[in-house]
Amino acid sequence: MEIRFARECEKDNIMEIWDYCFNDGPKFTDYYFNNKYKNYNTIVVEEEAEIVSSLQLNQYRIQLNNQIYNTSYVVGVSTLPEARGRGYMKYMMEFMLNELYKKNQLISILMPIDYRLYRKYGYEHCYDQIEYEIDIEDLSGFKSTGSLKRAKLNHIKDMLEIENAYLDNLNGRVIRDEDYYENLFKDVESEEGNIYIHVNGSSDGYIIYFINGESIFVRELYYKNLNALKGMLRFLYNHNTQCKKVNIMSPVDDKIRFILSNPRNVSMKLKPFMMGRIINFKKYLESLNIASNKKSSLVISVKDDYIKENNKIFKINLENNKLSLESGNFEYDVEFNINTISQLAFSYINGREAYLLNELEENKRVIEFLDLIFTKKENYINEYV
Repeated sequence: MEIRFARECEKDNIMEIWDYCFNDGPKFTDYYFNNKYKNYNTIVVEEEAEIVSSLQLNQYRIQLNNQIYNTSYVVGVSTLPEARGRGYMKYMMEFMLNELYKKNQLISILMPIDYRLYRKYGYEHCYDQIEYEIDIEDLSGFKSTGSLKRAKLNHIKDMLEIENAYLDNLNGRVIRDEDYYENLFKDVESEEGNIYIHVNGSSDGYIIYFINGESIFVRELYYKNLNALKGMLRFLYNHNTQCKKVNIMSPVDDKIRFILSNPRNVSMKLKPFMMGRIINFKKYLESLNIASNKKSSLVISVKDDYIKENNKIFKINLENNKLSLESGNFEYDVEFNINTISQLAFSYINGREAYLLNELEENKRVIEFLDLIFTKKENYINEYV
């Protein structure tokens, strides 16, 4: 058995594994392997001259706690059936985590099919979304002064402006650019979806949706103002002769629930969406700007079974709005595993919740220090591969 990065000539082999393990359909698979796949970001297991397992590391930039980080989004973790049960996923994950550390990446994300598979490797739940399930007739009362038109590539700059305005106060989001949106158009087309833009003098909202039988799945509904939101909800209602239900995925702080005529008829579910992991604890903390010029320190023991450089006792010093870390044989104030550290670092939980989840007796001084450097925020991300 050999674990390594894929060679350029092995694309077809990896596509065959993807096809076998995922039910994406040929149009999406062709889109993905022509536009997203990179052999140098793909890890494989070779057994007897055959590729039997793979995962891919799609590259994004994420804005986390007012800093921008290059990050690897782990996708396509898959193994052919004849090679399952041999521990290849564990070997690939361990190889991957240490390669990301060597590449100087500080964080990583993944969308799990099962949280239990990835918690053991230090990934932890860090992102939620709200899923609305709405009877389409409950959208009949919305009106707006604008109109909807099918979006084209020349609308990309407008879509970027809408997205930036809509997500301005949210943490952990992907930094998108024009290339991202060009790929997004191809992605949506490959899944037979639709993109429309709301115009009221200027473009002030857009919607990405898919018609699945009698349901409409809304993947993104971004807007600058409530008039644009109401116009797009009315647009969805215009499908009432085709569809009965509308499912909308949105950030936890979205405003849809405030304008529904009868929210008691609407199902609103908090849906776990994405896991995150700290790859380099020391460098991540030292990259932060802390909104306090207080001089203080904390000693924390970090348990990480897969990246030995994190598996240490660290003294964290805060001075002049910056953190510095040194490792050593210190007497520590608190011990957390890398899962809890990741939730803190992604601002998904606060210090008190970290103590509660680890069933520790609260230490006010430690919790106050943790809350200085890890401020709980609303996280949002909406990338699928």
